[in-house]
Amino acid sequence: MKKLKYIILLAGLVACSNLEEEVYSEISPSNFYQNVAEAEVAVTSIYNSYNRAVSLYDFGLSSLTVVPSPKMQSKISWRRQWANYTTDATDAISLPRVWNPFYQGIFRSNVLIAELEGRRFESEEETARKEIIAEAKFLRSWSFFNLIQLFGAVPMPLKPAVTAEEAQLPRTPIAEVYQQIILDLQEAETNLPSDKRGDAQIGRPIQATAKFLLAKVYLTMAGLPLEDPSAMALAETKLGEVLDLEDTAQGYKLLESYEEAIRVDNNDERIFAIQQTQSVSSQGTAFGHVWGSRNRLNNPGLGQRHGGFTKDFYDSFEATDVRRDVTMAYSYVDREGITRTFADGYYPEREGIYQNKYVDIDQNAVDGDPDMIVYRYSDALLMAAEIENSLNGPTAKAYGYLNRVRSRALATDAPDGMTQEEFAEYIYEERYKELSFEFQEIYDIRRLGKVEEVLAQHPENVTWSPTNTAYNPNFNLWPLPVSEINSNPKILENNPGW
Repeated sequence: MKKLKYIILLAGLVACSNLEEEVYSEISPSNFYQNVAEAEVAVTSIYNSYNRAVSLYDFGLSSLTVVPSPKMQSKISWRRQWANYTTDATDAISLPRVWNPFYQGIFRSNVLIAELEGRRFESEEETARKEIIAEAKFLRSWSFFNLIQLFGAVPMPLKPAVTAEEAQLPRTPIAEVYQQIILDLQEAETNLPSDKRGDAQIGRPIQATAKFLLAKVYLTMAGLPLEDPSAMALAETKLGEVLDLEDTAQGYKLLESYEEAIRVDNNDERIFAIQQTQSVSSQGTAFGHVWGSRNRLNNPGLGQRHGGFTKDFYDSFEATDVRRDVTMAYSYVDREGITRTFADGYYPEREGIYQNKYVDIDQNAVDGDPDMIVYRYSDALLMAAEIENSLNGPTAKAYGYLNRVRSRALATDAPDGMTQEEFAEYIYEERYKELSFEFQEIYDIRRLGKVEEVLAQHPENVTWSPTNTAYNPNFNLWPLPVSEINSNPKILENNPGW
C-alpha cells in the first residue's frame, strides 16, 4: 500500500509559527490505526497538544483570557499589555502558546478522524472506533471554539495536510466556523459514551460533556458578535438536557463543597478538564509556579507571582463566602512556616492577591499535578440562570439556579426584586466569583459587549501603570500572530487595528 505522509504542522499553526512545515511524523495506513489500542495512542497525542509543561495555560490562555479581567492586576509588563490592550501581533510569549496548541490539537484530530472514518474494526471494537472519532471531533470543536472567540475568523482545516500548500488556508468566516463546531458536537453527543468513564479513561468526555459545550456554543452565538436571534432558545433546550442528567451516571452534579469542586480532580462536578500529572514527563503544569505565591512551594525559588486579584475583588465577597479564600490566598504559610499576609511588605500590594486554585506544594517548576479546569457544573447552573433571565426575565426559576450556586458557597441569596437588566449584571459578577481563573473571563466580557466598560475599570489601565488606553472596537478580537500573516499567503490581513 502506498505510504501517505501527513504533515503535522509544527510552525505557525503548531509550534514554529510558520506554515512552511517540517514533516513531524510519517503515519502509514498500512501499519497503524489497526485497532483500538493504536487509536488510543492517537487520542493521547491530541491531549498532549494542550498539555505541554509551559504552554497553553501557564503562559498562553492566562494572558489572553484571564489578565483582561478587571478583577486582575499584574506587575509583569508583558502580562499587563493584555489588560490595557497595548500588546500587538508580534508578541512571541503568549500568542504562540495559544494559537499553536489549539491548532496542533486540530491537526492531530484531523489525522485520527481521516484514518478511523475509513476503517472498520473487529466487531467488539467497532463501537470504540466510533467513540474515538467522536472524541476527536469534540476536541476539534473545543479548539475551534476557543480560537474563534479569541481571534474571530480563523483558518479551518478539516482534513490532514499532505503538502505545505494544503496547510496554507484562508480565514473562514465566523458563522461558518460555528456551523462546523455545531456539526462536530452533534456527532460527539450521539457517539460518545453515555456513561462516565472508568478509571483507565477518567476525565475524558461523554455525551453530556458534548451537550454542555454545545449549549455554551449556542449561548455565545446569542451574544456578540453574531447576536443570533435563535441561539438562546437552542441553548436553553440543550442545557436542559444536561440538567436533566444531574447526579446520574450520565451526568454531573454540584458538589456540597466548593473547595472539593476545585481541589479534587475528576470529581462529579467537573465537566471537562485538561489532565495533569507529575508521573509522566511533560504532562504536568507550571501553573502553580508561574502564578504561585512567593516562597510557598517546598522547592526553593519557585513562585513567580505573575499577577493576582485586586483588593476590591476580594472585598466584594461576603465574609461567609467560601469561594473567596479558595480562589485567593490573602494569607498563606510559606515553606519556612511563616504566615504571609497581603500588603505586609513581604507580600506586596502591587502583585495582587495570589491565586489559590492551582497549588501543588511539592511540584518542581513544570510538573504540577492540579488539572486545568475547563468546565464545571456550577457554570451550567449560572448559564441556566442567564438563559432563563434572557428569555423570560428574573423568574423564580432563574433565581433558583443562581441561588443554588450561592448557597453552596455559603453566601446569602441574591436580592429579590431585580429587573431583568440588574439580574443579568448580577450573573455577570457572579461568574467572576465562581469561575475566576477558569479561563472564561474574556469570553464573557466579549459576548456581553463589556470590553469598553472593563478597559475603563482595569487597574492596569487606570491605576498601577496607567496607560489610559481609549477603547477601540478592534479590541473585541486579539491579533493573529504576525508570523502567521507573514508565512501564509492565504491570510491577507490581520484583524483591524492590529
